[in-house]
Amino acid sequence: MRLSPEALDAVVQLHERFLARKPGGRRALLSYVDLSGCDLAASNLSEADLTAARLRGANLAAANLRRAQLSLCDLRQATLDGADMSSADMRGSCFRGAEMNNSVLARADLREATVVLYEPRQAQVVRSFREPFSADGTDLGDGDVVPLPQGASCNLRSDFTDAAMRGSNLEGADLRRANFTGSILEGANFAQAKLAGATFHSAVLTGANLRGADLEGADVSDAILDPEALELAELKKAIKSSHAIRSEQDVAAALGEHALWLDSQGQKGRRALLAKLDLSDRNLADARLVMALLPGAKLHRTNLQRALLAMADLTSADLRHALLAEADLRGATLRRACFNAANLAGAKLGPLLDVGTHHADFPANGERAKFVGSNLAGANLRRANLVGADFSNADLTGAQLQEAKLDGGTFAGAKLEGANLDGASLSRVKGLPAKR
Repeated sequence: MRLSPEALDAVVQLHERFLARKPGGRRALLSYVDLSGCDLAASNLSEADLTAARLRGANLAAANLRRAQLSLCDLRQATLDGADMSSADMRGSCFRGAEMNNSVLARADLREATVVLYEPRQAQVVRSFREPFSADGTDLGDGDVVPLPQGASCNLRSDFTDAAMRGSNLEGADLRRANFTGSILEGANFAQAKLAGATFHSAVLTGANLRGADLEGADVSDAILDPEALELAELKKAIKSSHAIRSEQDVAAALGEHALWLDSQGQKGRRALLAKLDLSDRNLADARLVMALLPGAKLHRTNLQRALLAMADLTSADLRHALLAEADLRGATLRRACFNAANLAGAKLGPLLDVGTHHADFPANGERAKFVGSNLAGANLRRANLVGADFSNADLTGAQLQEAKLDGGTFAGAKLEGANLDGASLSRVKGLPAKR
């Protein structure tokens, strides 16, 4: 069921009277109602019943949702900046790709929900949350969805995949087994939160407060954490990635073997396998790393100026403050890599053309990559897949973005003077000026 804007306004007004204990007031009962795309900014829906409501893409910025019933809600790509959801029941809800900066989820219940499929609408919620989706949240159809027989039970984790939650307050929240893959949690407050079994793959947790949190069995593999956070007692029982450290001689030897592998077309030498290595602060300027494997590598402040990284795999790599000016990243895999404050001026992130006997083109893949505050002036990003990428406060002056896939991206505060976006795909883009 979908309500008209006028009908929804009437429900909100009656709910406000209910909260004020005025005559004629009525609690908002909006369970299973389709409210996708609705504007509920600054609305007072505390104690409302929104169980399994469809709020995809809705604007709930600064809304009051304290103690509301929000379990099994579809809040994908919703705007919840500054919203107050403290003590709300949000078990099994889906926040994939939501904007939740400075929101309040203190003492909220975000545990896994068990759904018993007695009605078609319950099965529809489960199918919707399990459906394949691209980085910008676009439905990709049912795919190979497993049938859901009546009476079956399904467990749904609260899902914050790729949500932006900078400065959010989750103090004392019950987040056991929640999924925070790729989420931005800079400065978030998890004090005393229950996070046992939660997943933080590729999440950014710099400046987050984890004091007193229960992280037993939580998976922080590839998460970006402050060095001092790794020493916290709270993380002793978490599942962590260990970044190996190699000597300068070992790294040089690996690069030499890789060069031989490239020159002999794989007949000699060995491909550089540098996954989960700590190469921070190294000087790798002009390094020949074409097709090198660097997923999860730590390259914080590394000098990669003019480095050849075409077709390299940098999935979930930490490249904060790295120097990549004029580097060649054509056709590279940069999915969920973090380039915050990196220098990519004049870098090549366009497609690698006419490769192999099939003369195939390989665009760079930077889905959900983070370029916050990075320098991309004059960079070539033609045809790059940058769906869901974050370019907040980045310098894109004179950048070439023709035919790039920028759907669901964030450009708040970005400099775009002279940038060329001809033919770029821009659906659901946030922060992009109307006139460029």
